[in-house]
Order: sequence, then structure tokens, then C-alpha cells
Amino acid sequence: MGARFSDGLRLDWKRRVAVGMLMLGVSLCYLPLNYILDGGTTVEIWLDQYVPFWSVWIVPYLLAIVWWFVAGIWAFLAMEDSLYLAFAASWLIAGLIGFSIFVLQPTYMVRPSLTGSGWAEAVVAYVYANDKTYNAFPSMHLWTTVTITLYWNRWKPKWRIWMWAATIVVALSTVFSGQHWILDVVGGTLLAFLCYHLGPAMVAWVFPGRRRHVSVEAGK
Repeated sequence: MGARFSDGLRLDWKRRVAVGMLMLGVSLCYLPLNYILDGGTTVEIWLDQYVPFWSVWIVPYLLAIVWWFVAGIWAFLAMEDSLYLAFAASWLIAGLIGFSIFVLQPTYMVRPSLTGSGWAEAVVAYVYANDKTYNAFPSMHLWTTVTITLYWNRWKPKWRIWMWAATIVVALSTVFSGQHWILDVVGGTLLAFLCYHLGPAMVAWVFPGRRRHVSVEAGK
């Protein structure tokens, strides 16, 4: 299954800016939630005990955040209007669902102890000190990265292999850096796929006169 789009909707620059700012605003809700949430449970499974901690994986973990901003700006500047609206809708729905889960069913990560003294562990220590262990399930790293990858597959199909390879690296970085459990990754990925289909449906609902231009159907 895939999302089908055509250039049937038009946005002026003011509306594109408004959409982009809304995406940014919803995403930044992560920060206060991360600091005010408490209690909850973990979603650790038996496989997690076999996941090693490699501090160097904090590098792709952090680079993923940079990529989110780059992708958001790139989409704002160059993505056709219909696809941009669907992308924004999927991004927003995923954020609202993910953050609601954080609030209604808080989860946290039990991080590994840091015993080394290298540069990578210093970076990990900084991240651990400034990012609390909450907002674990589903992984925002995965729902955001996979959402971008799914839409770039439609927008820039020649990049598909590289995008999925990078997404796999991000997924591995979340567990190898001690930031997430395996189920956090699974949950974030499934949420992204769900919202990839909900986004176009939402746009079609908001713009019923344009329903034929934004739909979900079997893709090639």
C-alpha cells in the first residue's frame, strides 16, 4: 500500500509558513513532556538484554535530529503543495498520537552505566544529562525519520535505497546508544506507517472538494 498524490491543492507562502511552524511547534512539545513526566513503566523484552551499548552510535542518533530540520525546510521550499500538505498532516498526526501515548501511558528507558572516558561517552553523558529517560514508547526518532523516508520515497524515488539504509542506521542508533528499547523502535515505525496513510485522508477530509487529488491506494 502507498499514498497517491497529485498537484491539486495550492498553498501560498504564508500558508506554507503557517504549516511549517505548526509542524515545528507540535514537535517541540517533546521538550516539556520530557521534563514533566514521571512514573510509568518500561517496555523491555528479553531481546533487549542482548543489545550492546556502543557510545559511538550517539553520532547518527544526533545527526537524525539535524536531518529532521533539513528535511522540514527542504519540503517547505520545494515539495509540491499536495504532497507537502499530506506530509505535514502525517507529521502532525504522528506527533499528536505519540505525545498522547507519552502522557497517558508514560514509559522510560533504563540507561546503561557510563564507565569510559572517550569523546563518544562524553557526548552520551551530555545527552543523558539533558534528555530524561521518559518519552520512550513509541520512539519519536523512528516515527519522525520513517515518516520523512516514506514521503521522500514518493518525492525522490531514486533515493529510496539510501533513505531506507539511513533509516535503519537511525533505528540501530536508538538502541545501541542506550536511548530506547527494541519495542520503542517497533512502535515508532508502526506509528509512522499508520500516519503515512492517515495524512492524505485528513487532507482529503479538510478539503473535500479536492478529495480526488489526495488519496490512499495501492502503490507500485
